[in-house]
Amino acid sequence: MNIQDIDETEVRNFQSLLDYLKRLSYDGVTSLIETQIKLMLGYSLKFFSHLVMEDSFPELYRLTINRRIFEENKRVHEIKHLKYPPKEFVKRYGRCNQPNESVLYAAFNILTVMNELKPRVGDLITKSVWRVKNNKTLKFCPIFRNQPAADVLNPRTFEINQLFERTINHYPQNTRNQIIQLTQFIADAFSKIITSGNHLDYIFSAYFASRIFNEIDNGSIEAIYYPSVQDKLSFENIAIKPQSFDEKYELVEVIESVVASDPRSGHGGYDMKSLNDCKSFDYSSGKILWNKERFYQPKEILDMYIKDYKLKFD
Repeated sequence: MNIQDIDETEVRNFQSLLDYLKRLSYDGVTSLIETQIKLMLGYSLKFFSHLVMEDSFPELYRLTINRRIFEENKRVHEIKHLKYPPKEFVKRYGRCNQPNESVLYAAFNILTVMNELKPRVGDLITKSVWRVKNNKTLKFCPIFRNQPAADVLNPRTFEINQLFERTINHYPQNTRNQIIQLTQFIADAFSKIITSGNHLDYIFSAYFASRIFNEIDNGSIEAIYYPSVQDKLSFENIAIKPQSFDEKYELVEVIESVVASDPRSGHGGYDMKSLNDCKSFDYSSGKILWNKERFYQPKEILDMYIKDYKLKFD
C-alpha cells in the first residue's frame, strides 16, 4: 500500500493541539467554554481515524433505577422504560452522548452495571437481560489504548490493541504517529474519571462518540465498545444506536430487587433482595407480564420494604 507520509511539523503541531485540549479537559469544562471547545474540536481536528470491527455480542445487561424514571419506587410495566431514553429527554452529556442524542448503554455482567449506576439503599431496581437475535453482529469502534493500573491486564482490549498495532504498521512513520496520538487522546477522553458531578466534563468523549456514530464509514457504525471507568478499565461497556439495538436484541428476562445495602453504607458491596422476576412479555404492546401474586420475600419482609422504602407494584 503506497501512502504518502505527512510532514513531521504537522505531527508536532497536532500533538500540541491535543496537549492544549487535554489541559482544558483536566481543568474542567464550564458552560462558558462549552461552545468554544466544540467549535475548536470541529475546526482543528479535521484528521479523524479509528479502528472498525464487527462481532456478535450474545447477551447484554442493563439496570434501571425505577425512581429515576418515575420519581418514586414504582414497578416498571413497559419495556420501553428499560431501554434508551427518547432523545428529546436527553439534556446532559454522557460518556457516549451529547444532549439530544440517545444511545443504549449496556454491559456484559451485572456487577459492571451496578458499579456504573450506583443505586442506593432503598432503591427499587430492575435488571434486564437482552439476547441477540439470530447471532446478528454489530459494526463497532473499540476504545482500547488504556489498560488497568497495578499490573492488571484487560485481555480483550489488549488483544484489540495488538490488532491495531499490526493494522497501522504499514503506514509511514509520521502518519502512524499522528494516528497513535489521536487514538490515545480519544482513549484518555473515554477513560476520564468524572468526580465533579459536572456533566460537561464528558464533552470530549461525547464529541468523539458523536463523530464515530455519524461520520466513520458514512454513519454505519452501530456501537462503541469501551472499558468501564468504574471497573478501573478491567471490564467493558457498550453504547449502541437505538435503531440497531431494537433490530438486533430482544428482552428475555427482568428481575426486580430492592437494594438492602451498598458500598457507601459500609458493608463492602451491594446486597440486593430479589422481589420478583419475569420471562413473559407482550412484545406487540411492549408490556412486561409480571406475576403480581408472586414475590420471593416473605410477606412480613415485603410489607416492611413497602413501608420503609415506599415500594409500589400496581
